Amino acid sequence: MPDGPAVIYRYDGTFDGFLTAVFEAYARRRPVKAITAREEIQMGWGQEEIFLETHLEKARRVEAGIRNKIGGTALHMVEVCFWSGEEDKDTALYRYLRAGFDLGRNIYNSLTHPHVLRVEYLYRNITREQDRVQGFTRFSEMENGVYYASIAPKNNLVPLLMPHFVDRLSIQPFLLHDTEHGLAGVYDGKGWYLVETQGLNLPNLSEREQEFRRMWKMFYDAVAVKERRNDKLRQHLMPKWYWRNLTELDPRYAAKGK
Repeated sequence: MPDGPAVIYRYDGTFDGFLTAVFEAYARRRPVKAITAREEIQMGWGQEEIFLETHLEKARRVEAGIRNKIGGTALHMVEVCFWSGEEDKDTALYRYLRAGFDLGRNIYNSLTHPHVLRVEYLYRNITREQDRVQGFTRFSEMENGVYYASIAPKNNLVPLLMPHFVDRLSIQPFLLHDTEHGLAGVYDGKGWYLVETQGLNLPNLSEREQEFRRMWKMFYDAVAVKERRNDKLRQHLMPKWYWRNLTELDPRYAAKGK
């Protein structure tokens, strides 16, 4: 049985770092208050904070354990939910894995279990937003020939979206920029990687891109039927949170006099 004061395990924010924390939580057999990469978390009386370095061998052992004991579906859900914007997602995923190691593959039928419910909510939330943002993302050609798109999701979606856009654009270098989390996915035509984007300086839009934007905005306005406009339904299908990055809603490209 776990003993001693409750522990907060801190890691470096990587998925391997999280798996290392799961390994250590099991190995040290201490009550876990939280697993987190955040600095802003309140310590309780008698609680201890432990900083962990990422250990790849331990991470791979936990990964193999999840796959063998709980199944590939659970590992996929954990990998996706790891990018959730919810502050407690690391601890929620740890509790889910604890339940999974106890229940095995029966966890998939334990939908009323509180830790399973929590992760099911995280998974639905992030995949729903992933589908929306994927459909609303607009790439623009910059002066240097690189294509650029900005997004502002509530969850950290760049790592989940990059494989889709790499497949779609394939030979075209591009940058997918999450302005909400200060992270970008960069594809150089061969492979992609993540970079932090504090103080990102972008080139101007190409002249061709500006012309395409004007024509697209003109078409968008022309096909709209004023009498059938339904702003409430529009906001339900496409929340205003995502409007800021849509070319067709950018007033800078509106026809003169509108």
